[in-house]
Amino acid sequence: MRRKVLCAGILALTALFGMAHTAESVEAVNPEWVGERPGAAGGATQVKIGVYLMDIDEIDDVRQRFSVDMFLRVSWHDPRLALPEGARSTQYRIFPLDDIWSPKGLVVNDRGLNPQLQRVARVDDLGNVVYRMRFYGELLADMNLKEFPFDSQILPIQFVSYEFRPDELQFVLDGDVDDWVKPFSVEGWKFKILEPEFHDFSVPAAGIALPQFTFRVQAQRNSQYYFLTMFLPMTLIVLMAWSAFWLQPNLFPSRIAISTATIFSLLAFGFSIRMNLPRISYMTRADLFVSGCMLLVFLALAVTVIVSRWANSERMTEARRLNAAARWVYLGLFALVWLRILVS
Repeated sequence: MRRKVLCAGILALTALFGMAHTAESVEAVNPEWVGERPGAAGGATQVKIGVYLMDIDEIDDVRQRFSVDMFLRVSWHDPRLALPEGARSTQYRIFPLDDIWSPKGLVVNDRGLNPQLQRVARVDDLGNVVYRMRFYGELLADMNLKEFPFDSQILPIQFVSYEFRPDELQFVLDGDVDDWVKPFSVEGWKFKILEPEFHDFSVPAAGIALPQFTFRVQAQRNSQYYFLTMFLPMTLIVLMAWSAFWLQPNLFPSRIAISTATIFSLLAFGFSIRMNLPRISYMTRADLFVSGCMLLVFLALAVTVIVSRWANSERMTEARRLNAAARWVYLGLFALVWLRILVS
């Protein structure tokens, strides 16, 4: 199955990036053209960017990183590289990227991208330049985990031209976003390609503004996994504490054993959940659920102590009434905890 997906991806890339044409050997150009952008006298140079996302194979919540395998296609028109009509042919020319003018771009949220192809550009007879590169590695994602595990994250790929101002260079989308929707190998997420954003990358303290293109992927977490591995076990632990209310008030050792066991179980569960999240200063939905369950279990322990004390102080009638009332109040409070989690 993986081989079929890879073959389909290669065929799609061939159609997308036009790899079926022949090319001549690497050439050199006038070095003065490297620093001067084409069409400088006619306004901003238009640069088209196309992104083909081959795969997202990991999303790390703790480090707030995601790993991608992608192709980047950058194209622009440089009339200085056009050939005279008599010298034109059907072949493309190949130039080292450093030997011609280029947008001088970088990926702002790069945290370990590795280029897989040579840094060369393909130029046709009319001066249309195409630069292609395949990247694999990690990118930074500023995640908001307040709704975890019912959260949706934006995974950005941020391209910036670090040498030109917005009035000198303009990014334009190359391709159709809908054609880029592909299945990814990472488990536990649903993905949707969003419309890219074009805006300025600014550093107010330095007075810098640079043109930026942001390719965005929306990742919706599959919460079903957490229902089975977190919410269901914790619900069983809370109900185990609730079972103490069904014992006779004078069975102090058994009631205390149940209450203390549930407390230790919840503490261990809470720590294991936190280990899978970054050190954030706010509470997630999962934290609220754990905290609510913890308070209920401590409440069960407190009621157990009071009921047992009354039972041993010749107040058996009051102990039984409190024990009976606690059964349903406890369930009602637990229902409120669930309601708070599901509707927040």
